Amino acid sequence: MSLSYNSWIFKVYCHIFAKKVGKDNYGNTYFENKTKSPKNNFRQRRLVIYSGSVEASKIPQEWNAWLHHMTDEVPRNNANKPSWVQDHVPNLTGTPYAYEYKDKKDSSKVKNIYSIWKPK
Repeated sequence: MSLSYNSWIFKVYCHIFAKKVGKDNYGNTYFENKTKSPKNNFRQRRLVIYSGSVEASKIPQEWNAWLHHMTDEVPRNNANKPSWVQDHVPNLTGTPYAYEYKDKKDSSKVKNIYSIWKPK
């Protein structure tokens, strides 16, 4: 089975056996299963269908808390956020935009023994 075949089956499953709860600013759609089961500690199962590539870091903090049953309140997209909360940034590791540490030698130090490890 290919990944696209599995995702198509998962989308059909969500629309039949779960109810749509909401959508975030990034296009991800969230569902909640209609039944409670002992497999999930008698809690409703919460599911997400990603828009675009499947990457867990694309889920904002408030929806992540809802998915993991930290809160039962469904997040609102237009909720007032405190000024210190930053916008969600996806994980860029392994992409050309990943952070790259630059080794800066400081001549004012007596010993500069730290450097970036480079395999031979």
